[in-house]
Parts: sequence; C-alpha cells; structure tokens
Amino acid sequence: MKIRSKVLGIIPARLDSTRIKNKMLESIISGKTLVQLTFERSKKATVLDELVVATDSDEIEKSATAVGARVIRWPLPLASKNGTEGVALALEQFKDFIPDIVVNIWGDEPLYPAEAIDECVNLLMEDEELQVSGVADRITDEIVVAEPSVVKVLTDLENNVLSLSRATVPFPYKPGSSYDHYHIIGVMAMRREFLYRFLELPQTPLELREGVEQLRILEHGFRMRVVKGDYRNLGVNMPDELEKVRAIVAARQKGDSNV
Repeated sequence: MKIRSKVLGIIPARLDSTRIKNKMLESIISGKTLVQLTFERSKKATVLDELVVATDSDEIEKSATAVGARVIRWPLPLASKNGTEGVALALEQFKDFIPDIVVNIWGDEPLYPAEAIDECVNLLMEDEELQVSGVADRITDEIVVAEPSVVKVLTDLENNVLSLSRATVPFPYKPGSSYDHYHIIGVMAMRREFLYRFLELPQTPLELREGVEQLRILEHGFRMRVVKGDYRNLGVNMPDELEKVRAIVAARQKGDSNV
C-alpha cells in the first residue's frame, strides 16, 4: 500500500513592499487583510497536512494569528531573501513532520480557488519523476498578454513547461490563428529535496534576463508541469490592482458569479 505524501503549505509574507506600503496588511473586505484572506482561502485546500505563514513582521504575525494561522518567524538578517528562499528558511524551523512536498503559496493572490492548490500538488503525487509543479491561469484580456508584469507560460501537449516569458509569446506570426494564453499564478509545489537543490543551482541567463526564477529550473534541464484553468486570478502588485481585488472580493461575496 502506497503511503500518501506529507504536504506542507507555506505563505511567505513580508511587510515591506516596493509599490504598496505594508501591502499584506491592506484591508480588503470587512476589515480582513490580504494575508488573512490568502490564509483562509488556502486553508480550504484538502491536500495540505499543515499550513503556515512565514514572516519577519510583528504586525503580519498579529494579523495572521487573528484568523487562526500558525506563524513561523524568519531570522531577521535573512528576511530579504526571495520567496523560495523564504520558504526554505521557514521549512528549517518547522519540526512537526518532514514534508515530502512543500508548497509555496504567494501571499498577495487571494482570488484563485483552493482547488488550484490541490490540483498543483496532485501533479507531483501522480508523477513520481516530476520535481516541481505550478498553476497557470487563462488570460482573457488581450491587453494583459502584452503586460511585462504578467509571466506567460508555454507548454507542450501534456502541460510540461517549455518556456516562461514576460514578452508576448508565442509571436502571432500567422494572423488570424487562435491561441489560448496562460500565465503563472501564485502557487508552486516542490519535492523537499528538490527545493534545496534548486537553491544550490546557479542563476541562469534567461532567469536573469527575464527576472523569472522558475526559468532556472528549465535551464538546468529539470521538468516543470502546470495545471491549467480559468481561475480568474489577479495578484496585488500595483495600487490599481489592490482596488480591483477589493471590488472582485466584494462582488463574489454578494454572489456575482461573473467576476
């Protein structure tokens, strides 16, 4: 009988943000903050054996624990690391069990459903040779396709990632041809051993050029697969996106299924 993999979800949540001051503490609806909504959504995922918030902030810890989140504090001198490094730091302090799979759940994307986390992890559970998986959301607005802040993903017919780019890809060489564009959203699952191996890999030319750390996986010859869906996700990176997320959350709570 096959033993089910143990899965740990980690939400990295920094207080500092380049474009929105104290972003994770912004109130979204009914006084609930961005980190609180992300935690409550992620808690609904059925594959997670434990879910924690990792932070360097007293304020974020207070906000997260107010909705029942377990918090792991980063060592302050190391808190400036990127999200994947932050996940590894939190993992080193987690002693309840040794997870087989670690899920990095970005703290500023509360809109996609918990089922996306389940589907992402299930890719690793179904394919023992796969080391890393992610989630891709269909792009419905052609204007978004050209946005450099949106990381587009190209896959083969089995949804293994061929490339990731901030550019408009694939190039529309043949006018009139149709193509469903997808972009990476904020959940990435790795086997525990591969997480540490990834951090030891040197940065790669495309990764540095595009500013997309997942390209390091592909350039070193490893396979990444994504699950695709119509998740209608929107991350909070700019002030206007914060207002859009507030409006979408309010509309969904009122039962509007069109947002």
